Amino acid sequence: MSKPEETPSPRNHALAEALAWISRFAHAWKAIEPTPHRLSIDGFIIWGPVLYEKHGKDDPVALAAQLYGNAGEYSKYLYPSLPRAGGEALPF
Repeated sequence: MSKPEETPSPRNHALAEALAWISRFAHAWKAIEPTPHRLSIDGFIIWGPVLYEKHGKDDPVALAAQLYGNAGEYSKYLYPSLPRAGGEALPF
């Protein structure tokens, strides 16, 4: 009896493009951060898709420079160890 041939699953190009954009944005943000040890790169898993949906046509490196220090409600995911004032994200 012969084995059934395995067919590779088709690559999801849209997903791969989004993940690459998010990765470039996250690494550009991290490169700007003067104290990268306090940054949780995992926070971009939450914030990244939101950014990509809104800014996916923009250059992720330029956008990171533009938005740096202004993560808004997502700063709690990017900087989970920072204390919060009244539950709000601290401004940078």
